[in-house]
Amino acid sequence: MDISRWVAHWAEWSPAKSAVRFEGVDLTYRELEDRVGKLGAALRADGVAASDRVAFLGPSCPELLEVLFACARLGAIFVPLNARMPPAELDVYLGQATPRAFVVEENLRQTAAACAPRSNQALVFRAGDGIATGPQIAPVRADPDADVTEPVLILFTSGTTSRPKGAVITNASVFANAADTVSALRMTADDEILTLTPMFHVAGLNLLTTPALSIGASVTIHREFSARSALEDIDAKAVTLLVASPAMTAELEADPAWDRAEMASLRCVVTGGTTVTERSVRPWHQRNVPVVQSYGMTEAGPHVTLVPIDDAPARSLTAGKPILRCQVRIVDPTGYDTERGRAGEIVVRGPAVMKEYWHNPKATREAFRDGWLRTGDVGFVDADGYLHVVDRLKEIIVVGTSNVYPADLESVLTDSPHIEAAAVVARADEQLGEVPVAFVVPKPGRSLDAAGVLALFDGRLANYKHPRDVLFLDALPRTSVGKPDKKALRAMVDRRVAELTRPSDCRSVTI
Repeated sequence: MDISRWVAHWAEWSPAKSAVRFEGVDLTYRELEDRVGKLGAALRADGVAASDRVAFLGPSCPELLEVLFACARLGAIFVPLNARMPPAELDVYLGQATPRAFVVEENLRQTAAACAPRSNQALVFRAGDGIATGPQIAPVRADPDADVTEPVLILFTSGTTSRPKGAVITNASVFANAADTVSALRMTADDEILTLTPMFHVAGLNLLTTPALSIGASVTIHREFSARSALEDIDAKAVTLLVASPAMTAELEADPAWDRAEMASLRCVVTGGTTVTERSVRPWHQRNVPVVQSYGMTEAGPHVTLVPIDDAPARSLTAGKPILRCQVRIVDPTGYDTERGRAGEIVVRGPAVMKEYWHNPKATREAFRDGWLRTGDVGFVDADGYLHVVDRLKEIIVVGTSNVYPADLESVLTDSPHIEAAAVVARADEQLGEVPVAFVVPKPGRSLDAAGVLALFDGRLANYKHPRDVLFLDALPRTSVGKPDKKALRAMVDRRVAELTRPSDCRSVTI
């Protein structure tokens, strides 16, 4: 059966239970099933058939899920797009996906119209109002004999290090990720999930949302992240589980409503996606809310490892242990396993891993080695079996002949009470090949200079790892899911390279 069977099942078992809540709209499982069936019929009438792609441009909202499940019911492939992208950037994704239909939120109609024609049919909707399906036609029902090995989803990688690639995810992959997430987090139909991260991204869609719907739980969706709204809904909706990146946690704690929020219902917060420091988990632990770090990637479904809830807070700063059906190895450049405790590339295997990259056999071949997905991340497994993610393989800075991991430097920087946010990238150096450059956002009202920033590294990291330049920003550029946008930061370095490479002990530059 395809993943839309989840909706059909709970529409029979718990028809009056809330499936999705959004800006005052409360959809029961019966209502969600009705919408999915009618939308499937409307898409079929417009010519959408098995293997066709259906693109979606809109915010996080119930309609995104309706299109996903309608596609699953037709054997079509759902392609969610980043609603923050300009037309020129969207054209790159649309050009790869070549959708048969394009579902667009009304506020983004002009953006969609400015894109090159990529589909035969466009459906326009207003978030929260549902998608108009035209004259009454027989709804499409879930097929219990559907082939679960068929693709249901294309999720594009962020493209921070290369041209975006479309990870092809099958029904079976979504099933496996949901089942293992439910097991790892002890999820039940009584859970109340709050989805704050963008749902066009694997974290917003598959970290908690689809696992929750697979077991008949309720999901509250926010159109976009707002610390105040999130804190209000944690109490109002008696939220039990949510995902909060370190950047989101910082915004939540800084909001005046943080101290007023009771958070009595929260039984766990999942974090990850970037370097997780003591500073980013401490606010939750001070409120007696366990924080579990998750490690994963778009191509893996996303969950690979998770910290067991009972291991928080003691192990919250590790990436945890492999989920039930995911295998993890640490390998050297030749593909052989490293010794326990020694860093190498993280490779994974399991039923949630993607099938391939869409129409990109070369990238697919490069992504797999002997059936194992190469993550491009560097990590090690400690003596107790916990994974530690060191850094991105492509982001390692080679100073002379020594590897420097940006995450090590970023951990030092973000530990400072004077620094709001920080990121480290490389710049070219004639003598050493590459050297680290630190981008720093001071906390409001705090005064920092390059010398003060560099002093943070004394006695903590070897001298060759210290940044050669410190660049101050008012705010870090971030990707759509809140990670520091290192592609943009490297571009800033490239623009200032002449200034940065003038002879000096250290440059302090404000951009």
